[in-house]
Amino acid sequence: MVRRTTRKLDAGLILLLTPILWGATFPGTKIALRRLPVVPFMAWSRVLGLAAIVALLPLLRRGDPEPRRRGREVIVPGLILGALMFLGYFLQTEGLARTTATNAGFITALYVVFTPVLGLVAFAHRPPRSALLAIAVSFVGLALLSVTNLSSIRFHAGDLLVMAGAVAWAAYITAVGYYSPRFPPWMLSLAQMAAASLLHLVVAAPGGMRLSTALSLDVWPLLILTGVLGSGVAFTIQILAQRTLTPVRAVILLAGESLFSAAFAAVWIDERLALHQWGGAALVLLAMVYSELSARRPAEGLLAPAAVP
Repeated sequence: MVRRTTRKLDAGLILLLTPILWGATFPGTKIALRRLPVVPFMAWSRVLGLAAIVALLPLLRRGDPEPRRRGREVIVPGLILGALMFLGYFLQTEGLARTTATNAGFITALYVVFTPVLGLVAFAHRPPRSALLAIAVSFVGLALLSVTNLSSIRFHAGDLLVMAGAVAWAAYITAVGYYSPRFPPWMLSLAQMAAASLLHLVVAAPGGMRLSTALSLDVWPLLILTGVLGSGVAFTIQILAQRTLTPVRAVILLAGESLFSAAFAAVWIDERLALHQWGGAALVLLAMVYSELSARRPAEGLLAPAAVP
């Protein structure tokens, strides 16, 4: 009798869905912002993301009952992750309004470098040499991919805001790597999105949510893309995958967001890449492939809870 063995789907392949979804939201966001201001747009996206997670709870919780005490324990991690998510979106968008898209894309790419630095400082997690090489290659690729004109890079007032946003995203990825092994994905995902939604709603309250515009036929499908898929589904996938991935390996895969956004923008809104940008895209892809082929996922590399004697 032949025994069948089922191979578990690699977490890296699962996480790859997140930058694909995030990449699709870039052209979607650009189109939506022609009708909806930035602040209510961000609020609607997070609220729809929260609604998607709530709707998926019966599926996500299947076979994973949790006591009430565990639910109370996730409040603080959820607030931390939600606040970092809010800061990442808010600082990046406000900075983009004060600087060029070229600078914003280049500076945001710094989260690839900031993530292993934060992991080393906060948790003494030293990445392997193969990961450091992949980080360096992906950073160069992201820089080339983000810069549309190599001769027109000038710094602006919003650049520091964008850089602060990159630090917030790096801190978020590092924190997800720390908390995700401690809680079920559905619980952490729900807590963080609830916190982020609340913060966005508070900021959007003075100017209003622009309900009539958000419900218009040419806006709400884009909000479904950026909110339900880009927020609710993508961030839940990230938490699920980072239960068994190091933050360093995760950030290299998430760097594919720029690659996929360029591909979707080319197909959807007819944006085209310069020759050096194609070279940058190739470097990002090379870094992702190299990282996955060289990944060993040692137990000590994960930011997992310490064993209790």
